[in-house]
Amino acid sequence: MARFLAAVVLLGTVASGADYKLAKVIEIHDASSLAAEAVANHPVAVQGGGGQTTSIGGQSMRCQITVALEGTSYSAVYPVDQHFKITDFSAGDLISARIEGKKLVLKRLDGKEMKARIVRQEPIAAASPKF
Repeated sequence: MARFLAAVVLLGTVASGADYKLAKVIEIHDASSLAAEAVANHPVAVQGGGGQTTSIGGQSMRCQITVALEGTSYSAVYPVDQHFKITDFSAGDLISARIEGKKLVLKRLDGKEMKARIVRQEPIAAASPKF
């Protein structure tokens, strides 16, 4: 009996941790930025005395997603890579989402979750439908 009770408590804890709700994608746009990256043995560094490290421009591919969830809009910036592309979601799509502290957790198309820090949070106007 004790094992059964422990299993029920464990499953209840796991289930509550993955408490996803349907959210509506309000907006998705490119949030890429150019950033300096330290590179050793780059031709510029070699000219400057060999073996040194120098900074060169590099592009960090990211996208900002804004979703409506339970009367509030949440925006977060996610990295774009081979597992997540900016074209995976479109405005108006319904996706699985949840709030985990200061992070917005979304379920990708392959079923795995991706987390990012919430950069903006606003109540949705009363005239808009709530999700």
